[in-house]
Amino acid sequence: MNKFIATILAAAAVIIPATAKKAESTLQELKVQDVSIVKQQGQLHVSCTLDFSDVEIGSNQQVIYTPLLRGNGEQITMAPVVLNGRNAQMKWDREPKRRVPGAQVVSRKKGETQMMEVSYDFPYEAWMDYCQVAVSEDLCGCGVLQDQACRDYGDPFDNTPAEAVIMTYIQPAVEGTKSRSEEGSAFVDYMVNKTNILPDYRNNRAEIKKITATIDLVKNDPLVSITEINIHGFASPEGSYSNNARLAEGRAASLKDYVKSLYTLKDNLFTSTSTPEDWTGLRRLVEASTLADKEAILGVIDSNLEPDAKDADLRKRFPQSYQIMLRDMYPALRHSDYKVKYVVRPLTIEETIEVMKVKPKNVSLQEMFLVAQTYEPGSADFNEAMRIAVETYPDDPTANLNAAAAAIAQGDLDAAERYLVKAGDTPEAQQARGVIAMNKGDFDAAERYLNAAKAAGVADAEHNLSVLARTRQLAGQNK
Repeated sequence: MNKFIATILAAAAVIIPATAKKAESTLQELKVQDVSIVKQQGQLHVSCTLDFSDVEIGSNQQVIYTPLLRGNGEQITMAPVVLNGRNAQMKWDREPKRRVPGAQVVSRKKGETQMMEVSYDFPYEAWMDYCQVAVSEDLCGCGVLQDQACRDYGDPFDNTPAEAVIMTYIQPAVEGTKSRSEEGSAFVDYMVNKTNILPDYRNNRAEIKKITATIDLVKNDPLVSITEINIHGFASPEGSYSNNARLAEGRAASLKDYVKSLYTLKDNLFTSTSTPEDWTGLRRLVEASTLADKEAILGVIDSNLEPDAKDADLRKRFPQSYQIMLRDMYPALRHSDYKVKYVVRPLTIEETIEVMKVKPKNVSLQEMFLVAQTYEPGSADFNEAMRIAVETYPDDPTANLNAAAAAIAQGDLDAAERYLVKAGDTPEAQQARGVIAMNKGDFDAAERYLNAAKAAGVADAEHNLSVLARTRQLAGQNK
């Protein structure tokens, strides 16, 4: 199959006696078959078969067919094909000046089947997104195509992009009471075997400041109300369990009473609880250590032995490691955890926008969603609201679904897939997975997901299935 580049038609004489009547168009008889237009590696490949079998021309007649590719007000010409009658062909052969540059020539033989396959390659241009093969017929040899008969053949090549998918976002449920907390640990020191607090002992002032600073942070926020301030005391495992229980409980109560004395808040807001020995904390420290007997020590910690028996077993079996634990780990187990619980009142849109910037945990997921709805989907502000929502509520299925939908709209399929791991199997999540599969070229999987979403009542799934059909079609004609 020959390939030809586009050429500018040269004028060609039509060999018709002066007394002959004007030739009639032959385009009705010309058949153009197997029209193919395919985009491949930045090129548009056009091919077709010209069938002259039903074309009747006189012996002296010459017809110049010029295949065209046209669309969107643009066109490009292909190499011409000259069909000569018997006498016209002889003149063509004898007189080179009569020939059309770059043309293929066919000598028409009446009653015979005559066909020619033609193929062309063009650098792809934007206007070719919608184009069609046409053939212009020059009966006069003047070469001015716009003055000649022209006819379209084959189906148009439609490479206009598919419509954009529609991503479905879910409005989160209203959070009835926005209960929140601020918490931390303070390492307040006490005299040996004592429970009364000495504010100026060792570093106690600084440790107590941790607690009061947290209380102040919450107390001074006009949008919140404190519901509880809890002090939870822990003791380390050395010594008897019963004495450690007494110390942990007494020290927590003492610290609670001291902190309460610094405020004019209601007494019933302050509570204290305790854990006699912090074995959970010890296990965490041992797990992170490089102790030679680490695995065996963890085995004792995890055993069903009573607390006093565990400590005795550690001290007896691992004397060197026990001294390290006693020196480096046990002091950290004597701590007071504090938690300031509070509720946040419902926020206006304006308040939500401001609080999201500085303390997003005080904003409900539903309030964040309402803020996002004030922005254009896909805008920087919209995407930022979705990002803050999923970072604030990283395990919430709705937050992850909405973040996945926003990521898909931005073309970040990797991020979308990560979010969808936590988005559950809702119909909307199935739709999001279908859109990702479509973008990755897995059309069969995309169809399964989108059909499942449609069957479950997702309104946008019908549209996205039509986008899938168009995307599949485009993939077939773009190699």
